[in-house]
Amino acid sequence: MERTTLSPACWTASGPVGPRCIALLRRVRASGDAYTLIRNVDRDAVVKALAAGFVAWVAQSLDDVRLTARGAEYLDRLARVG
Repeated sequence: MERTTLSPACWTASGPVGPRCIALLRRVRASGDAYTLIRNVDRDAVVKALAAGFVAWVAQSLDDVRLTARGAEYLDRLARVG
């Protein structure tokens, strides 16, 4: 089995997701089923999180996101690095 390493700097087409995106992912996970974007920094971070496939919109709302399986896996792997 091939072992891959994961850097906290996951890259999207526009660059690394960064600490704001990681903080958003943690808030989304802590919220349960859906997280409502209420902070301006959330709106900035959600663009990168969507591009990386870590979150998805809930239904037709542009205010609510949910963590995807890929996002949950990324957070789990970040927790193991260190």
